[in-house]
Amino acid sequence: MPFVAYVHAREPDEPEGDGRAPWEPNWRFWRWIAAAVVLTYGADRVDGALQYLLVMIVFALCCRAAVELLPDGEGLREWRQ
Repeated sequence: MPFVAYVHAREPDEPEGDGRAPWEPNWRFWRWIAAAVVLTYGADRVDGALQYLLVMIVFALCCRAAVELLPDGEGLREWRQ
């Protein structure tokens, strides 16, 4: 039996995703990473409670960067009983 596949008949009218070209970097992601790198350097230079505070801020910035990469799901907001 021959394998037949239908890919698409024409190009879509609207670009999918967030409107960026495939080669264009996601600057919203990289701004969080750049801020985390700067604060990591600062946390490496200090000691004590300030270092702990900076490490917690770096963790929060990395979480924000992960949110930018993950798809925007509706989660339980779409749940109805």
